[in-house]
Amino acid sequence: MAGKVKKKGDDAPQSKTARASLRTGGAKAEFIAAADAPRIVPLGGGTHAYILDPRDGKTRRFKVASDEFFGMLATLEEAGHGDRMRRDLNELANRYPQSGWSQAIARIDGPAVEEAPEVEVAEVESDEDAA
Repeated sequence: MAGKVKKKGDDAPQSKTARASLRTGGAKAEFIAAADAPRIVPLGGGTHAYILDPRDGKTRRFKVASDEFFGMLATLEEAGHGDRMRRDLNELANRYPQSGWSQAIARIDGPAVEEAPEVEVAEVESDEDAA
């Protein structure tokens, strides 16, 4: 026999969690990152990293040498989190000197390089090969 399900009426006492969710309107509050929480967490000896996006509170995983990683860092800098990002990268470079964190700092601080559009080269058959 299955257990009985108790129906609560409007006058029944609510739990602390239920009352708190009603007080805030049940909506997720805006994310506020802690000041001392690391924003970049190294993985696999520095080959991968978790990056905490302080704009929405999501943690994303990237390969450190990938363009997506540097794109995320550029996005954070544009959003006003560049000082904290550079401080975290410098701390990682000091803590793990054998890994590639110093190259990541150099790439971030280096001049922006625009990619040249790829040009297709068509091979032309010569008349000498046809004979």
